[in-house]
Amino acid sequence: MKYLMKLSFVFMFIFVANSVVAAEIKVGVQASRGALKALKRWDELGKYLESEVGSTVKIVPLNPAQTINAVAGGEIDYMLSNPVLAVALKVKHGARPIATMNKKSGSQFAGVIIAKKGNGITKASDLKGKKVMGFKFKRSAAAYVFQVKHLKDKGVDPHKDFAVFKEAKKQDDIVLAVQAGIFDAGFIKSGLLESMSKEGINLADFTIIDKQNDSLSALHSTALYPSWTMSVLKTAKTADSDKIKAALLKLTASSQASKTAKIVGFVEPLSLAKLSDTLKSLNLPPFN
Repeated sequence: MKYLMKLSFVFMFIFVANSVVAAEIKVGVQASRGALKALKRWDELGKYLESEVGSTVKIVPLNPAQTINAVAGGEIDYMLSNPVLAVALKVKHGARPIATMNKKSGSQFAGVIIAKKGNGITKASDLKGKKVMGFKFKRSAAAYVFQVKHLKDKGVDPHKDFAVFKEAKKQDDIVLAVQAGIFDAGFIKSGLLESMSKEGINLADFTIIDKQNDSLSALHSTALYPSWTMSVLKTAKTADSDKIKAALLKLTASSQASKTAKIVGFVEPLSLAKLSDTLKSLNLPPFN
């Protein structure tokens, strides 16, 4: 009898443990500036979603290369990523966009082409024969794709016309390399210069190539595209995804999650069609 009671307890423990594991929702977040900074930025969002959904939510920092493997392996249920990755996840893995990130500057962003002030580079054609640094070639939205499209439309092919075109490990490194004169110019996402200026970078040290003046307040050089997108993957339960989307759209600028992430919330998902066309025109994944 005691043996049967112990056996029943073991089975009950296994059942409960499995239920807890199954209830955990894993939200991948793109870690462009490193895993620690990503966790610091998005941990409060995880706590917010957890309180709204009623299930354990785990934030999983991933770089673009790790994301594809994590999705293919069924390791995450949602992914907050740049729109290029969102397109790839949609086409290759059947992911579905459920919300677009909204910041004070809006729900769109762009790419910036920076040069050191006074080095003679002021427009796209000046970049020919120069040393330029980008980020995550063929995968980064606002530190590669947007700029390559912009320059090709102006008759400049980065992979043919630059003297050197190097891939950086972090976008911060691009800013520092250009400021130090190690590289003539660099590709970064809109908003990064302003963020780094709060950490000591002097905006007056840089020239913005082909500076645009439109609805986006942040310094930028390229056309506007949808901001980071939250996508739901096939591993997620439909009931959970409805709750996650509702919670994201309900998020306000005054919440701790928004303040920590430096956003104002989320909006209904913006169309990725324009970006899909851009990727197709450049023969980039997932259309290569």
